[in-house]
Amino acid sequence: MLKEIVSQYLWIAVGVSLVLSILSIILALVSISSLSKIRKQNRRWKSIHSSADLEAVYEQTVLAVHKTEEEMKKLQKQMEFIEEGLHKKISTPRMVRYNAFGDLGNDLSYSVAFLDDEQNGVVISSIYGREESHTYGKPIQEGESQYTLTQEEKMVIQQVAAELSSDLRKPETVSR
Repeated sequence: MLKEIVSQYLWIAVGVSLVLSILSIILALVSISSLSKIRKQNRRWKSIHSSADLEAVYEQTVLAVHKTEEEMKKLQKQMEFIEEGLHKKISTPRMVRYNAFGDLGNDLSYSVAFLDDEQNGVVISSIYGREESHTYGKPIQEGESQYTLTQEEKMVIQQVAAELSSDLRKPETVSR
């Protein structure tokens, strides 16, 4: 009876030992494969510099990224400053020529609008007559003037306003 129990458990012990041996061999092969991949990756990292310390490489990379981010912030601020300044600069001036007096034969009088993107600036008009000529300047705020505007001055302001409102003149903004 003891012999039967020992022989029965012996086969179970041998079977369990065999299964554990097979699992150990599989685990060893997986470990060797993983170690091989890690060594290859380490060799690639070391190829960056022959004496490369991975921590030093990582630190240098982080510093370079921070420096690049700071430069991008500076450039973004500069771009915003330039864009703001461009809105306050005079856009393409427009001129309307006309005959101020019906008895003269040519369009020798003119009105010129010098306006920024907010339609602020000045309209200069020159009225040509046979005996004398007069030049007037009228300040413009948001497309209007505190002084009475002639029809020609209104027309030249409207031409500039139409150009400013066209989609072709407005650049696309890049947001981050």
